Amino acid sequence: MTRISVKNIPLLAKRFALIPVALMLVSTSVHAQAPDTAKMAKAMARYKNENAVYTSYNKKLEIKYEDGELVATSNTKTERVLIGDLSPANDHYDNITDDSYYGQLTHLDAVAYIPQKGGNYKTQTRHNAFRVGAGEGVITDASAIVTSFTGLTKGSVIRVVASQDHNDISVIPLTFFESNYPIMHAEYEVDVPSFVNVKFVLKGENTDLFKQTKEERNGVTIYKFVGENIPAYRKFEHVPSGLYYIPHVVTYISSFRLPGQAQDSMLMSDPEHMYKKMFKFVGYMNVKQDTAIKNLVNRLTKGDVTDRQKAMHLYEWVQKNMHYVGFEIGLGGQIPREADTVYKKMYGDCKDMSSLLVQMGRMAGLKTYFTWIGTTEKPYTFEETPTLSACNHMICALNLDGKWMFMDGTHANLPFGANRDDIQGKQALIAIDKDHYKIETIPTLSAENNVTIDTTFIRISEINDNDILGHFKMKMTGYAAWNLGYSLLSLTKEKEEREKVVKAIAMRGSDKFILDNYKIKEKEDKDIIVSGDFNVGGYVHHLKKDVIVNMNLLHHFEDNHIDTAFRKVAWYHNYKNIQKEVVVMDIPKDYKVTYLPKNASGKLDDMWSYSITYKIEGKKIILTKEYKLNTLTISPKYFIDNNKAIEALEKQYRESVVLTAK
Repeated sequence: MTRISVKNIPLLAKRFALIPVALMLVSTSVHAQAPDTAKMAKAMARYKNENAVYTSYNKKLEIKYEDGELVATSNTKTERVLIGDLSPANDHYDNITDDSYYGQLTHLDAVAYIPQKGGNYKTQTRHNAFRVGAGEGVITDASAIVTSFTGLTKGSVIRVVASQDHNDISVIPLTFFESNYPIMHAEYEVDVPSFVNVKFVLKGENTDLFKQTKEERNGVTIYKFVGENIPAYRKFEHVPSGLYYIPHVVTYISSFRLPGQAQDSMLMSDPEHMYKKMFKFVGYMNVKQDTAIKNLVNRLTKGDVTDRQKAMHLYEWVQKNMHYVGFEIGLGGQIPREADTVYKKMYGDCKDMSSLLVQMGRMAGLKTYFTWIGTTEKPYTFEETPTLSACNHMICALNLDGKWMFMDGTHANLPFGANRDDIQGKQALIAIDKDHYKIETIPTLSAENNVTIDTTFIRISEINDNDILGHFKMKMTGYAAWNLGYSLLSLTKEKEEREKVVKAIAMRGSDKFILDNYKIKEKEDKDIIVSGDFNVGGYVHHLKKDVIVNMNLLHHFEDNHIDTAFRKVAWYHNYKNIQKEVVVMDIPKDYKVTYLPKNASGKLDDMWSYSITYKIEGKKIILTKEYKLNTLTISPKYFIDNNKAIEALEKQYRESVVLTAK
């Protein structure tokens, strides 16, 4: 039930700082009773093909009334038995999240029980403990404490007990039922005074395995979520985040009436009260009018006639000059820094860039506002989960001539007026003033605005008639161009890295593709043209007098075959788009075309479609293909039909042109 999942310690050590920590390791609760031998034997027999299994995976959240206020603590207890032969070497650790501010770890204890002859266990309390701190461009105090045992054997049992204090009752951490191993029994209990109203939202897959109960006992309301035999965690591709399929509970206090109060105190009961909580983070920002920023605004907007011109120039300056660094230390993960501080340092995260944009916009006479949003990583809406968990990003809203548009300084190559692809269709919470807010949905860019036209000219090599030589030209508009341009911005001096990026998008024919040279032209409107020469060895096949060439150099949609055996979560795409591919092949001298594949087309309702046409023009064969992706998601009910359409497309990809010597 932790947010940071430690799945591979050796790999983790390469990405994060591993810091030894001193922990209290004496706890009668965790040592009180040896494992039930019969229970462990039953678990090992039932899950004999697994590396390990959690026999119990429990968390209890207690909210109490103390000294005139509500306080929250949680206690976690897990028990896991090692089953696989390699488990003592690979599965000997556990972890618990320590957010320092929102979920401060106050106690952690771990013990291992090693099976002995005669059915007894040897208790081992000595273990290594180290802190795993997140890095990679994010400055944060969120971390995990990892406990690691040595000397374990098959059948060993590991127990971990942890306690956390939650400093802000409006921010209760998510409770995950996530593990690399199956969970025989999972339980999440929430105990609150009867005058506290708590709401829950159960998200992810396998939620039907959980039974929810509620009871009143001595002035305390007890909520329970109990699940049995939960499958091991399985990661799915083409999903914005694990939040879409990992079973978890979103818990929040909607209201309460403390003793002596005449009416309820509303906390996070709906978007309105959520907004009141969040407005405190930004409501009194940037009161001081910084002279340096004002002078910059005057210089950048000098000569501008319209508000649109002003906004565009301010936005482009922030894009080009501000360096992104993430800050998530305590409330720093929610509160932006003052605009003058951000401007002096010339770096910051999404909140800081928004602070600067809002302030610069207001200095220029624009209607700019702080705006919270959850990227596609968050499968929530403000109405469903009116909590801070619904947000992980901040942008600047601009009301221009009565219409809303948004500015996001974190994407250094987005055109003015465009939005990052990972906030399309998401709700934006705009902070207008103390008492007023607005929820706007970010528009989704149509496929017609994301077009890639790929033209390739190929011929059979005169030196080695098994190879093809070619020239390609790719013109990209929309997200393909904007995201590529953003990637290339950081690689202006990294020639080898730039070539890797270009080769990845230019690859065609087979894995024997060799990029001989390339050019990149970035246009003022952010469109990009990539062109180059290449060769593909061993691509042409010969059979007596026949020459066989598959002109399907690119196989769009081929990887979109969906595993229907295990997948229940929808298949997600980053953005709608149109792909146009033209392949022109020279017919060798003294050869004629004896087989030309038939034209074909297919589709999955209105979600995606393709068309393939072949024709001969003089001494050239022209293959034209067009693909249109017109959806961001494919729901499970369409999986079978999707796969049938993909299989029909793959059949077309196997079609080849046959040339025969005259």
